[in-house]
Amino acid sequence: MAKAKGERFAFLDVVRGLAVIWMIQVHVTNVVLDPSLRIGWFFDVLNISNGFVAPTFIFCAGAGLWIALSRKGEAYRTFGSDLFVYLRRLSYILVWAYSLHAPFYSLDRLLIASADELLPWLQIDVLQTIVFSSLAALTVYLVIGDLRRTTWVYGVLALAIMCCTWATGVWPKESPFPLLPWSSYLFAGAFITGLFMQSNDKGRIARWMFWVGLIGPFVIFLSKNIGPAMPWDDTWWRTSPGLHLFRISGTLMLLGLLFTQEQRMRTSKLGTMLQTIGNESLFMYVGHLLFVYGSMQSVISSIYGSSTLVYGGVAVVWIIVTAAFVALMMIWHTLKSKRPDLAQRILIIQLAWMVISFIVLPADFSFSRMLGLD
Repeated sequence: MAKAKGERFAFLDVVRGLAVIWMIQVHVTNVVLDPSLRIGWFFDVLNISNGFVAPTFIFCAGAGLWIALSRKGEAYRTFGSDLFVYLRRLSYILVWAYSLHAPFYSLDRLLIASADELLPWLQIDVLQTIVFSSLAALTVYLVIGDLRRTTWVYGVLALAIMCCTWATGVWPKESPFPLLPWSSYLFAGAFITGLFMQSNDKGRIARWMFWVGLIGPFVIFLSKNIGPAMPWDDTWWRTSPGLHLFRISGTLMLLGLLFTQEQRMRTSKLGTMLQTIGNESLFMYVGHLLFVYGSMQSVISSIYGSSTLVYGGVAVVWIIVTAAFVALMMIWHTLKSKRPDLAQRILIIQLAWMVISFIVLPADFSFSRMLGLD
């Protein structure tokens, strides 16, 4: 029997869970790997693999958006409580998106900051791209009103962004993940998920995803190296149709491969754990960033006497950090499942604490110094 159009497949959440785990590796490596080791074939291969993480994460957000529209799209079009619950969730993500990039967390400091000091606050990172792209995708659906037609519009938008940003330039500039072209991955995720979920033969679509993902990079780089000159050749590794399709190919291959293990992932301990990580990706994302880019180097330096490590040390730190935040995430997930009312109050207290702290903390406040790590 075909699955319901809005049902959530395990392999989609597993892919997001794997992306989160590899993302932790990316950030740990960026912070603590010895600079002298950032050369050679191994680092190059690692760096290329790391380049798939953010596109996959954003792609999965697009997949989740399409599934949400298939379940509650009609309710969203009434502009009732369901829509405002969804917008509230996006707002919460956006609060964290800008809080993570705050150059300082003090109103006193903000009032004396220069324009250059405030600039990092305005940059677009992964979470901002997900929120703003989701709002754009939601608007498209509300205007068109039909999810099947909207799905194809998402595909057209993804392709247009991939093909045109070499000419228009990335926007906004000086951002790690500018909305253009990175929003193309969310639209692509929504488009491909729509094709998959609306198909009567999902196995065929999954096989198509795997083989396109496997063969695509060979075709892309063959065209790049021996094909005719293209107007985006000079910006190929920054933004070009080939670059974006290359990144999406990796996601497609992984999705197609994991679909073959759908039933096993629904019941196995590893599969259910990865699904939970995928479902709680915001907790994992925010939590590990606060530690990795906050006090991690100070902690490592106090233990090892050095703030940089070789590959073996990086791997150990990655495993420890991942395990710690998975454990914390499971506690939070269990609390949400068993005591949703308490979890909701905790979120409200958290937001209130963030606002009050921003207002009352002095300009020279430092968590690391308070903990004796500086």
